[in-house]
Amino acid sequence: MSIESFKKFQKEKFAQKIEVKEIWGYTRVSSKLQLVNNSLEEQRSEIVQFASKNGYTLKNILGGTYESASGDFTRKEFTKLLDEVKSAKQKPFAIAIKFISRFSRTGGNAITIVQELVDKLGVHLIETSSGLCTNDEYSKLDIYGKLLDARRENMDRLEKTIPGMKALLRSGNWLGKAPRGYTMRGRKVGDYALMQDTQSITINHEGEILKKAWKWKLAGERDFVIREKLEKLNLIISKQGISSMWRNPFYCGISVNALLEEPVKGNWEGLVSEEDFLKIDNMLSEGNKIAVKEYSKTKINEFRPLTGFLRCEYGCLLTSYEVREKKAHYYKCQKCKNASFNALTTKKAKTEGLNESFERFLSNYSLQPRFKEPFKIQLNKFFDEVNAEAQDEMKSLQSRKKEVEAKIENLDKRYFDNPNFGNEKYNRYALEFETELKMIESQIHMTSKKISNHSRHIDKVVEKVTNINKYWKEGDINSKIRIQKLVFPEGLSIRAENRQYLTKKVNLVFALISTFARAEIGNKKQKTHQNFDGLFSVAGTGLEPVTFGL
Repeated sequence: MSIESFKKFQKEKFAQKIEVKEIWGYTRVSSKLQLVNNSLEEQRSEIVQFASKNGYTLKNILGGTYESASGDFTRKEFTKLLDEVKSAKQKPFAIAIKFISRFSRTGGNAITIVQELVDKLGVHLIETSSGLCTNDEYSKLDIYGKLLDARRENMDRLEKTIPGMKALLRSGNWLGKAPRGYTMRGRKVGDYALMQDTQSITINHEGEILKKAWKWKLAGERDFVIREKLEKLNLIISKQGISSMWRNPFYCGISVNALLEEPVKGNWEGLVSEEDFLKIDNMLSEGNKIAVKEYSKTKINEFRPLTGFLRCEYGCLLTSYEVREKKAHYYKCQKCKNASFNALTTKKAKTEGLNESFERFLSNYSLQPRFKEPFKIQLNKFFDEVNAEAQDEMKSLQSRKKEVEAKIENLDKRYFDNPNFGNEKYNRYALEFETELKMIESQIHMTSKKISNHSRHIDKVVEKVTNINKYWKEGDINSKIRIQKLVFPEGLSIRAENRQYLTKKVNLVFALISTFARAEIGNKKQKTHQNFDGLFSVAGTGLEPVTFGL
């Protein structure tokens, strides 16, 4: 029997798959310095020549920028390359790269990505400098080896560079790009004009403006208001940008790099002091806490306006209630014994009601008529300080106005001097410049009104503070609460045994009023306006116009 009889059982060979001759390219550099040194163009040229010599059609080249290869999916262009390959209906035969290290330096992770490309998508990897391609098993192993070598190189570099980086940080220097508001000079900067042997970080023009933002934040201003103020000074910052700034210790001159074991004092001037930075951080931390609602037996009632405002001497908020049979109202601490107070003074009441005693206490912060004029002098000084900010804003607006007017003048000159300039082009720019000019003029008008409203504000404030207890007594429940919080922003405490009010903080305007009385006692022989000169600085600064929102 001939062995030829068994040929019919032999399986037929599969028809060899026709090789697609279409490839894509990928280029990458790891730093901006390599970008300007034409390294990308050199890689691109190599891939184009390789495709031409080997009969491939180069359909697409991706990458084309600088991205660190320490992580794969943190690179936007690398992720884009993989996504486009996966979604392409006609897959390329391969992705061509000059050096395999340009593809990735993550070692094992990179090998996994290549295996997925080859085994699942049928897309190979070609290193054009060596001709290696993953369609050959031995070449594939060589490519895997090069990917591991690239990872090993990275680790070796880190072992050599990290100690130096740590030493640099410990000496107060900064790694990476300086945050907004600063200009960094040194060896590793992108701008050649800023290169020098030693590192120096200085506050630039934007930084001087951002100093104001830190002061506003410290005064309790909200972020969106600060951003609006900065925009008027020609500084645009995003919501995320300003939120990030408040939490970056760099701005108080401190480095907290992950390579450091502990924070280090930096060799640059902060926009804000360390103390003020921590105050703002505490403000933000308190604002992020979930508010715990303190116990309140009843809602605020028009007969019990001090509910939720007054505390016992140990810090517990007083609740309130009504005895309906007697039509009597009371304040009470739920934790302290014998801490119950009648709210109103009645014929049957043994003690004065807290409402009346609070009104009497509030009268201590009413301005006496004889102090009106010196008080106005002090308010004028305050408004001068507030208006200094508006003056800066006005200077910036005037500068912007001159710039736009110069643009309009140059546009007219080009239009009349150059017959080929064109009406359409002229009209488009003219409309843009005129619109910008009108907006600036509108802002100038609003700012000038802000500066010129001294007297109206002052007369209004003086009239209110002269009769603050009267306004509280005659106001409705909402007015009472507003005045309470205005005069005593952190609330009031009361000692149960003698009903003595304890104050933590008094609004600076009202604190100034009590200062007048003390100053009068010590300076009876001097003229009135001399008595109170400089009292505003004694009482403290940092007042905002909202202080007068009576």
